[in-house]
Amino acid sequence: MPLQWIPALRAAAAQVFMIAVAAAGGFGFEQLQIPAPWLSGAMIATVVLCALKIAPVMLNPIRDLAMLLAGLSMGASVTPDTLGALTSYPVSLALLALCMLALMAASTVALTRICGWAPRDAFFASAPGALTAVLIIAADERADVARIAVVQIIRLFILVMVLPSIIAALEPIIVVNRSSAPALLTPLAFAILMLASLVGGAALQRLRVTAPTLMGAMLASGLLAGSGTVVGQVPPAVSAFGFVMIGCFIGQRFRNIEWSMLARCLPDSIVSMTVGLSIAGAFSALVALVSEIPFGSAIVAFAPGGIEAMTVLALSLGLDPVYVGVHHLARFLLVGVWVPLGLRVLPTVLHTRGRKREAESSLSG
Repeated sequence: MPLQWIPALRAAAAQVFMIAVAAAGGFGFEQLQIPAPWLSGAMIATVVLCALKIAPVMLNPIRDLAMLLAGLSMGASVTPDTLGALTSYPVSLALLALCMLALMAASTVALTRICGWAPRDAFFASAPGALTAVLIIAADERADVARIAVVQIIRLFILVMVLPSIIAALEPIIVVNRSSAPALLTPLAFAILMLASLVGGAALQRLRVTAPTLMGAMLASGLLAGSGTVVGQVPPAVSAFGFVMIGCFIGQRFRNIEWSMLARCLPDSIVSMTVGLSIAGAFSALVALVSEIPFGSAIVAFAPGGIEAMTVLALSLGLDPVYVGVHHLARFLLVGVWVPLGLRVLPTVLHTRGRKREAESSLSG
């Protein structure tokens, strides 16, 4: 064997080891009947590997394969009835915009008043998703990037862990009835969806859309499935493998985190997550009241998490991944607009409050 192959083989073995451990975690969670087992179990197992300093960096081709399979599985779950429900999205999207503003404002206040954060850092940490874009802006504004990143990552981790149980408790009917599920895709149909997903991912990547492989695969396969051109369910083993690799992808975010900082930021993350999830829950209940969208789909769509994690979580829970994906994509765009705009508004608000406090102090004196 040529010596130059040895590093490549070691890297491949490390990837296989990580995925195998993650799959074992998913299998264990499934045996315990924990909701979304392959996703959350794989995520926990990968975090443990990170804590032990033995988790390798996930290679880009493997990450892209995970996004491709997850997006394909989401798109294949689309039906003509799902596409017909698109008419109810405008109201839901409008409520999402209001929810995002309320969520960021409330979380910023909570982190500032309860946890003692600087207002600007609290504002960045409260952004619901779009982590990469937020951190780039935060770094440019000389904010505490490390602290912001840790709070955002822990919040996503907690959401993936607690949301399935909350939804299962509130809406136990969301469990998928396998006996009524459509037949499995034929090898030819699966190959057609795979090809369409690759083309869709490449197209969105050229357009620089966020999460292009995931969203492109979902849109391309969703059009084929929703139109009835391709009918069938993705084999459960394929879906489970995609969930496991997405769990690895999420867990990987803990690779470079100092555990002492994680412990310090955990209470702040819980405060931010509790405030954000409470507001998202209230708006989700409103969406369920005024439209035909189930509460479970709405809460995952409105929850302050990343687009990849939340859309895959929706699929694993038997919810509508297209509805969830569309809303998280819309929120990603809204965050890109609102964060720079909010940075202009924030100093004015703080200055006004400061003058008000000074006036109150002089009157009381």
